[in-house]
Amino acid sequence: MFEVDNFISFHDLSPDGTFIWTSPSVTAILGYEPEEIEGVPAYDVMHKDDIAYCRVTHQENVLNDMVGTQIVVRFKHKDGSYVPCMVIFS
Repeated sequence: MFEVDNFISFHDLSPDGTFIWTSPSVTAILGYEPEEIEGVPAYDVMHKDDIAYCRVTHQENVLNDMVGTQIVVRFKHKDGSYVPCMVIFS
């Protein structure tokens, strides 16, 4: 098993799930200042192998107005490495 790091972020309801706000803890976890990642589509900083599953989960939650779904997604750190993060769609 691996350790999962977390930060809070809000995204628009577009298919790209663009970051509209991130907590300051994003800097410690992904290396970006909040201003650097806000306005960026979430899928642009996600591991390519996680995108398809995340898109399906995102779409199902938005279309079905589900309460929440939790998955682990690898986000690209500013240094180029990947960090597993818990994502809760709601």
